[in-house]
Amino acid sequence: MNNRMDLSTAYIRRTLEKFSIILAAVIGLLILLNSVLFGNQVHAGIEESSEVTALSSAMPNQGWGPLQVNFSAFGSYANDTRIVRYEWDLDGNGQYDYDASSQQGYANYLYTKPGEYTIFLRVTDELGRYSTDSVQITVRHPGSSSVDYWTIFDDSRVRRIDISISQTDWDQMWLNPEAKYQSRVDATIFGDTLEDVGFRMRGQFSMRESGQKKPWKIDTDAYIAGQEYFNLRQLVLINNINDPSLIREKLAYEMMAFAGLPASHVAFIELWIDINDNDQGPLFWGVYSLVERVDNKYLSNRFGRGSKGGNLYKASHAQRGPMDLIYYGEDIADYPSVNGHVAYGKMNNEEENDYSDIISLCRVVDGTQYNSDQEMLQAFESVINVDAFIRYMAVITILDNWDSYPNTGNNYYLFNNPVTGRFEWIPWDLAWGENTQAALIPTAGSELIQRAPLLDQVFRVSEYRLRYLAYVDLLLHNWFTEENIVELASVYHQMIVPYLKQTSGDQAFYGEKPMFSPQSIDDAWLALSEFTKKRHLFLSNELKKISIP
Repeated sequence: MNNRMDLSTAYIRRTLEKFSIILAAVIGLLILLNSVLFGNQVHAGIEESSEVTALSSAMPNQGWGPLQVNFSAFGSYANDTRIVRYEWDLDGNGQYDYDASSQQGYANYLYTKPGEYTIFLRVTDELGRYSTDSVQITVRHPGSSSVDYWTIFDDSRVRRIDISISQTDWDQMWLNPEAKYQSRVDATIFGDTLEDVGFRMRGQFSMRESGQKKPWKIDTDAYIAGQEYFNLRQLVLINNINDPSLIREKLAYEMMAFAGLPASHVAFIELWIDINDNDQGPLFWGVYSLVERVDNKYLSNRFGRGSKGGNLYKASHAQRGPMDLIYYGEDIADYPSVNGHVAYGKMNNEEENDYSDIISLCRVVDGTQYNSDQEMLQAFESVINVDAFIRYMAVITILDNWDSYPNTGNNYYLFNNPVTGRFEWIPWDLAWGENTQAALIPTAGSELIQRAPLLDQVFRVSEYRLRYLAYVDLLLHNWFTEENIVELASVYHQMIVPYLKQTSGDQAFYGEKPMFSPQSIDDAWLALSEFTKKRHLFLSNELKKISIP
């Protein structure tokens, strides 16, 4: 009897052992299969911890491919512990296959294929708790642009533009520069001659205070309807007033593009003036920045062909008053104006005389009482691209660009994008300041503008303020460094200097009424390095003082 019980027990034991082995094998196979299918998604099915917060940022977040994108986990945190692991899914394949822990969450990736990408960040603290966040990347196909930017705005060399003009027209332009008399001229642009184009002075302060080196505009279809140059109708020549290096605005636009904002292309050209009814030959006038104009083609190339028809507004304090986004009521006649020109300068659709969209924006920004920050956030996000505005503020704060929205209500565009139903913020007329200790957190305030409600409202929301700090950090980490600025400035300086000193010299340095001394040609670009070093150090130290959260 006992022998039969012992045999039965042994059989059951062996059966259980075999089952355990089989079960272990099955579990192992399932784990292996999960690893193959889901990579490093080890927390699948496990809820994220509310004690850990991930914050992902990217620069640029949109642009033409191939697009190099830089990522940051700045602002991520864990309550009562610290983050020990930063992982990215950089290619959008669902796997956290890039461990950026040794880089404190910084990463970069080159996107070669056009498309929309959702990039995920996962952060894990010392207790194994984790949180995730995502950021959207848009890569556009270069061929989707209607303008060959890479040919027209080739910034690897200085190319030549010749203007053939009569003595009478040339003299007429200088009788009263404020009148901006337009002459009918022939223009040879990079070797291609266009007949009967418009040529006149442009700008406000940059025109009045620049001696003989005036800024200019070439209008290819002023007299011949539809005449274009490589699909562009107007070429804007900037004289870089107050900048003897001639490269600060170029660098500022590059910084805006790096930040993910729609930014004009910029190249360098040498301008020659040929009085065609004398025998003196062409006269070298100076080196200019050829800056892409913000117009309908600019908009369709950045925001898609579906954006056609949206209202475009330009801020120009001197011409029309501050575009401050203060709500003055439902009648545009109650808004700031100069000489009958309302501050919100319409650059298209003028005949419609409809300002209801901009009034609605001002009402949301400044004319509505909200019960909570969340309610305000939802309202703002529905009418304006707040993220673009925050990116813009990060750039102009770092550069100490004073003549801009928070201080003067000047030098930017607002585009009402019909595709999204939101306004887009577009930078314009950029500059560098001199105050290396300008505050990290910007504030509005000058005698030129009463208030800047968009800035005030956005920066009182902790979520927006943290995002702003993350963008400043990304710029300091990847673009606004002494090494990068010196490298870029050196290349551009060495490229343009030989042209500045040719023949009779650039009018800004060697003219009858020069803006700068010849010595400043070599001194100014070196000053960029000193400003960058001091500004970077100050802002980096200020960021370290910030408590997150």
